[in-house]
Amino acid sequence: MFPGGDPANDPRREIPVLGFREYWYPVIQAKKVPRRKPVMVKLLGEELCVFRGETGIAAVKDACPHRGTRLSAGVCNFAGTVSCPYHGWTFDESGECVAVLSEGPDSAIPGKVNLSHYATETIKGMVFAWMGEGEPVPPEEDLAPELFDSSVIFFDETTWRTNWRPALENFQDNHAPYIHRNSIRLLLRPFFKVSYSGSRPVITGGGVRLDSYQDGTVADRPYRDYFEGVDGYWPKHTFRRVWAPLFRYWPLKWFAPQGGIANDRSSDYHDDLEWNNGPHMPGIQRILEQDWYGPFIYTRWCVPIDENTTREVYFHACRPPSRFAYYFERLRFPVVSRLLYYRNFGYQDGRVLEQTPYDRPERFSAFDAETIGWRRLAILSARHGGRHDKIPEDVIEKLNAPALSDEEREARA
Repeated sequence: MFPGGDPANDPRREIPVLGFREYWYPVIQAKKVPRRKPVMVKLLGEELCVFRGETGIAAVKDACPHRGTRLSAGVCNFAGTVSCPYHGWTFDESGECVAVLSEGPDSAIPGKVNLSHYATETIKGMVFAWMGEGEPVPPEEDLAPELFDSSVIFFDETTWRTNWRPALENFQDNHAPYIHRNSIRLLLRPFFKVSYSGSRPVITGGGVRLDSYQDGTVADRPYRDYFEGVDGYWPKHTFRRVWAPLFRYWPLKWFAPQGGIANDRSSDYHDDLEWNNGPHMPGIQRILEQDWYGPFIYTRWCVPIDENTTREVYFHACRPPSRFAYYFERLRFPVVSRLLYYRNFGYQDGRVLEQTPYDRPERFSAFDAETIGWRRLAILSARHGGRHDKIPEDVIEKLNAPALSDEEREARA
């Protein structure tokens, strides 16, 4: 359906280069917004001036309507406002010009000039902005449920020099055993094996999951596989099997939060089809991690900066069962999650994606099932007003219907 063909009719072209606008997006952590100085944040190709308004952190277009000067280069002379560094045109959180400091209190401009502003909400320390032209939906409709309950959230951000579309699709196949073979995380354990045998993508509201992606043959496979085409084995050596058993009971797992949010595959978050493992609109990847240091959920949000740059925003959610566990989580998050997952592991992806254009012909394998499902969801969303909840239910039901076997096709014929 997607690989090759006429580039002019390539359905990938329907997925917006700068992302889906009719959604809430993470902008910046609230603690990074000074009290007297605005900051500029660029997302979805737009430059935003972010400052502390009268009722909370606000975001307006980062261009003074007078001469186009960046407001983010100015200063917050008065509480709840931002002043342009050129002539002192001063705006409140709604984008209304309330004073022109260079012209004096009798200036005719205040009350007559406005600039674009963005609805914002600060949740768990993260500022979100509604980037759409339509009326904002409640944030609860777009954002993961752990942002609204008792979960503890830690944030991290990195930047990849690639478009957001390949950045998101990066998580949806079986590249990890190869790209990350020399990451710190994989050096501490033997190569893992997975199988996508018989899997098919299922659209679940705003997300995609695989109905099955492992089978009994995985555990039976040897550590090294022989490849006849190259007359050789992969991995080429077994050195890591010497030290990997030492990390089977990783010390940092001793105080892992064991309750609620990600205790096992039957947790409430993963019975919820809307927020299951997998890709989610408008550019989110959900992961339930039960690895070698304990269970948690992390959300990796691919936020477009421009056509060639993506901000990776990570939400690490857990529920420490005690105060001691909470402080322990705070201590280990920078080392284990930020360093091993989001930096060392993640930057290996980023470097490869810099060399991976999004418009070349493709040839899919069975391991690309989730990518196929994600593209179906994204393209349908683009065709129905830019939001997944505008897709007719009967369209999704048709896509999710299991493929007919040869016998069933003959019977219907």
